Formats: sequence, structure tokens, C-alpha cells
Amino acid sequence: MLINPRDYCAKRVDRDLYEVEDLSQDQRESLIKLNEALIKLEKQIQPELNRLHILGKQRVDNHSDWVEDFEVESHITFILNEADPEFDEDLDNILVQLRKSGEDLDYLSNEQINYNEFQHWDHPMSNEYHCWLYHCLYDHTDLGWSNILRIGKIWLDVDIEFQAFITI
Repeated sequence: MLINPRDYCAKRVDRDLYEVEDLSQDQRESLIKLNEALIKLEKQIQPELNRLHILGKQRVDNHSDWVEDFEVESHITFILNEADPEFDEDLDNILVQLRKSGEDLDYLSNEQINYNEFQHWDHPMSNEYHCWLYHCLYDHTDLGWSNILRIGKIWLDVDIEFQAFITI
């Protein structure tokens, strides 16, 4: 599930102001830094996701427990940089939120796969390694590079939902 950025930001620049070829070296380095932060985030949260999955499975397998099913989810919220001219301390300043659950979470633990959309093209980013979350950010949202560069913070929520169906 993707939360529409227009639901959160009071003001927003036009979607993609430039193509990746038009980015400055500093902007390209900022994108690389964001990808590196997301790689680190994926590595940090994967053990917790695994622990929650094991917990959910144990509860489902325990027939004396009320839990019949479970869902492990993560919400990754990308927040506008405080230095951005559109930042408003009275707002949440959310650019976009990615919701990942089920099989999507399996992608986070697969460091062997390069999710770079451009790796097989003649493209300035073709030689880069892209983690799953970075790929989702540029390929599964409508932010565009100009708004991705506006990200200043990332907020993460990891939850487990225990589920039961009760017939009356």
C-alpha cells in the first residue's frame, strides 16, 4: 500500500523536475547515500522481521492459543528534510509511505539480488547496486528524483497482527 504524498504535504513541487542524467554530482551522491542508508535499514530490520515471523508461526501452531493467522508488516515513512523550503513543523511532512508485508518482506533479506531497474540498460545508474526499498521508492511511487532528493528522515514501524476468525 502506498500513501499518496499529496495527502500529507501541504505544498509540493512538480513531480519530476529532471531526469537522472540532469542530476548534479552532489545530487547523485545524495541518492547513493540514501540507497546506502536503506541497505543498512534492511539489514537491521530483517532479524526483527524473522523473529516476529517465528513468534507468529509458534502461536498459530499452538492449538490452545486463540491466534489462527498473523501478518508481519513494516511501514517505511519518508519525511521531508527540515531544510526544505516546504517543511512545516506543524505538519507531518510525509512525502510517501511504503507498506510492506508478506512476500515483500522476503525481498529485504536478499542481498544477492540487485533490484536496479537500470542495470541492463545504457543508463548512468546501470553499474549501481540498488536495494529493494530504494527500488520501491523510485519505481513504485510517483515521487521522481526531485522529490526523492527532498527526503530528510526515514521513520520505520514494524508490527505483527494476530488474527482470528470467530463464528457465532
